[in-house]
Amino acid sequence: MRTGTAATRETVSQAWSPVLTTAGVEGQELGRQILALAHQVAVHSLSGPLTDPGREPEDKVVLARRLFEGTVDGRVVDLLTAMVRGRWSKPVDLISALHDLGIEAILAGAHADGTTDEIEQQLFEVHEQVADNRELREALTPSRRTRTEARVRLAEAVFGSHISVPAMSLVRWCVRHRTESGPLRNLRRVVELAAARRQRTIADVVTAIPMTTAQEERLRTILERRLGTRIDLNCEVDPEVIGGARVMIRNHVLDHTVRGAVAELRTRLAG
Repeated sequence: MRTGTAATRETVSQAWSPVLTTAGVEGQELGRQILALAHQVAVHSLSGPLTDPGREPEDKVVLARRLFEGTVDGRVVDLLTAMVRGRWSKPVDLISALHDLGIEAILAGAHADGTTDEIEQQLFEVHEQVADNRELREALTPSRRTRTEARVRLAEAVFGSHISVPAMSLVRWCVRHRTESGPLRNLRRVVELAAARRQRTIADVVTAIPMTTAQEERLRTILERRLGTRIDLNCEVDPEVIGGARVMIRNHVLDHTVRGAVAELRTRLAG
């Protein structure tokens, strides 16, 4: 039986889903507001008071409404009040849940107006630019030398005029939200969520030389049969793999390269 965070997440998600469906394209704006609200909860250390198990649920609801009513859409306030009525294993879990719901709302709104593909592509291109530009990557990565909002302003200056408003909302979240791998991991996560909403899975493929169109189609067919889902290939060339292909899907790696085989042989010999 689920308790604490898991149970509250499930209850809230079930109640929020029909609201999001009815909202249609407005989901993009609701999602933006949810992510902004989550940021306010985090920077002002509000997650503790809003999840305090020692306080009556209705006291936390009154607090939530006093803090945010009139500043965000009423549906977002209702969402937050439903969340604070529940039990959370840790205060930070409230913020994490708001992040997930905000991202989901933006992508649901994009799905409603047929722009999910566009947002996914834009975020993928942002990911590639950050990955390929060391100076930009370091400037956007959290450090003691830079303030969060300065990093957000940099991201807006670099990408704001080239991507849609919903996509920029997600980029802001990716820069603000601290994770071990920084904005790159956040960007990848959102790209994967966008692909999943289109019922597709992204496979990163690394080969020594570029694959032909026929080879890409054959690999895509093999992966789709094995995984039971539509596959989008993200192909990269790396001469160091020597030969074959390394395929990465989510956290799983299928390594059929000469380099991988040599490394496995060395491991076996050493063991």
